[in-house]
Amino acid sequence: MDFEPKKLMDGVGKAAGALSAQKILAVGAVLFLALLVAALLPSDPVADLSGATTAMPATAVPAALPGLSPFTPSKPLQFAGRVTQVASLGNDVGWGQIHIWIDDGTGVLRELSVAPQTYLAQIGCPPFDGTRVSGIGFNFDAGQPNAELYVKTITVGGQTCRLRDDEGLALWLNAGQ
Repeated sequence: MDFEPKKLMDGVGKAAGALSAQKILAVGAVLFLALLVAALLPSDPVADLSGATTAMPATAVPAALPGLSPFTPSKPLQFAGRVTQVASLGNDVGWGQIHIWIDDGTGVLRELSVAPQTYLAQIGCPPFDGTRVSGIGFNFDAGQPNAELYVKTITVGGQTCRLRDDEGLALWLNAGQ
């Protein structure tokens, strides 16, 4: 086999001449992306997949992050009493909701956050004025024992109205769906 340097150099020259500026930029972009992907990959992918580490020992994850408190479900509380006041709060900011205050015989009025009037009408819940009510609610402010209760169910005139689920989430948020 004859080796002819002239033919080899002519072939290289033709190949180099055939490369346009767009082809050179495309090859450069592909090489740049390959370098970027390589930089983002872990240094030892086999160890990372197996869970073994060789570089540094794993540190324990704190049980709670600073500033956050773990979620503890609120225990349902029973209530009963005569309604002394009914008010619709929050209408001016778009989330109007009925609140009632009941006298349970202890001399301290208890505030109950019930539901929007539209939802109460939709489920056929009777009016509260001066009636005797009972039910179950949630106190989401454990630091305040007399904080308002968020009503889960309320019985008015023998009719029980379901307002929130077991976690205290409002049923009216899904009522129109």
